[in-house]
Amino acid sequence: MFLKQGLVALLAFCPVSAAWAVPATEEGAARLRGVFQTYFGGTEGVVSVTPQGESYELKIDPAPLLAQVPAEQAQISVSALTYRLTDNGDGSWGVSEDQVLSWSVVVPKMFEQKGSTRIESTGTWDESLMSFREQQAVMTDYVIDSVQYAPPLPPPASEPGAEPAPEQAPEEPQVASRDHQRTARMEMSLSGTAGKAGGVDQAMSFTAEELEQTQEIVMGPGGQPMQISITAPGYDGSGRITGARTEGVLSLLAWFVAHPSQELIKGSQETLRDRVSAAMPLWDDLSMDAAVRDLKVGTPLGEFGLASARVMVGMSGVTADGRLQEQVALSGLSVPEGVLPSWVTPILPQEVTLDFTASEFDLAAPAKMLIEAVDLTAEDPFAKLDPTQLQAALLPQGKAALTLAPSQIKGDGYRIDYRAAIAVGADAPPNGSALISATGLDKVEAALAAAPQEQAGQPLMMLRMARAMAKPGASGENVWDIQMPEGGGPVTVNGQPMGPATSQP
Repeated sequence: MFLKQGLVALLAFCPVSAAWAVPATEEGAARLRGVFQTYFGGTEGVVSVTPQGESYELKIDPAPLLAQVPAEQAQISVSALTYRLTDNGDGSWGVSEDQVLSWSVVVPKMFEQKGSTRIESTGTWDESLMSFREQQAVMTDYVIDSVQYAPPLPPPASEPGAEPAPEQAPEEPQVASRDHQRTARMEMSLSGTAGKAGGVDQAMSFTAEELEQTQEIVMGPGGQPMQISITAPGYDGSGRITGARTEGVLSLLAWFVAHPSQELIKGSQETLRDRVSAAMPLWDDLSMDAAVRDLKVGTPLGEFGLASARVMVGMSGVTADGRLQEQVALSGLSVPEGVLPSWVTPILPQEVTLDFTASEFDLAAPAKMLIEAVDLTAEDPFAKLDPTQLQAALLPQGKAALTLAPSQIKGDGYRIDYRAAIAVGADAPPNGSALISATGLDKVEAALAAAPQEQAGQPLMMLRMARAMAKPGASGENVWDIQMPEGGGPVTVNGQPMGPATSQP
């Protein structure tokens, strides 16, 4: 899978920097071949470019490169890939494909995988952008089969003074899990424009149909396998990246192709520092938003379900204003009958949202320190790094900000809302505030009170204690205002101290 994604990514970013005449010529083919050999190396048979009328046929065959991987480490095969390139004469190229991609990976006694899919795509590559202006792709019958093996068991310890046990032939590896995944159809649309602050801004949308996955997990040697199945009609989503530094990333890729061994890398590590620095900050900002519907998970206990699940992830590049955000929204949870006690079902949450952000940390400064200090020729490559200085560079204000935007849990007849803003650091206790409000807790308390005490006694006691500490809100809801003072004072709930002051480190 990694090789397939790498090849696709290369063709989505690889620069074709010269404009060649139309129709295709042998000279143009030679120049194209040279461009792609920059990224795949000069190994004979990997890259071939053939003029065909008004276009060029580009063929990339990874086999000669993969043959160089020692067989005892891994056996990898990827089918040859063929693309059609057409010079539009205006600094852009038409790129298309219609082919079946297949691959297999075997890491002896550890992992095996086979996969295949049909890919059809068309797009317009812009030389000045070093990106597609637009691209559409369809993948059908996407199938992956994997086998994970358990690590070998250590030989039994010999009794003191006993004769050494005769050497035995290594045992066959034991299967830990088998996994089958299939997606009937995936579609992707991509567009690219020049970034306002440099690099390339890219936007994409994607959909998938008819998802299925089956997994067999072996519970220890000789144990019965546990079967799990996952299905969904599909998912869809979108993504955006601003300021992608494609030129620096491609230059770094070309450098590694030209330095395929550890010895060559160590001998040219000063150049490597320059290439890595030029690729920073990789991108300015990246976000991905996806939603899956009608998810069903079959287990030995029965079928679990989720009507909708949406996840959004956003992150900065290696920048001074570091940021990481995650949003999750789940709804329509269902569980098999008999899995939960009957008293739990009426109060089972039906909607859950979470919106978490970490910020006010610096990724650029520690990355610069790492790039400048790491010595690949030393016994300890990180010996020159000072952990204290690295921590100070990561947290220039001494703390990072953790924010929980307004989120909630909703069930039948009740709702709990929560939000928080907390500062955390390595050398000081956390400080900040959180606000929780709830309505409809009478129904939850009644369900707990009607349940067997051995099952619900402790949750009932904790709920009653929490409600006793609550203050009434404007609409009669229960409210808990939680304060964590700076400097390590006691945490308070609605002004009431909850314990001794937090000790300073």
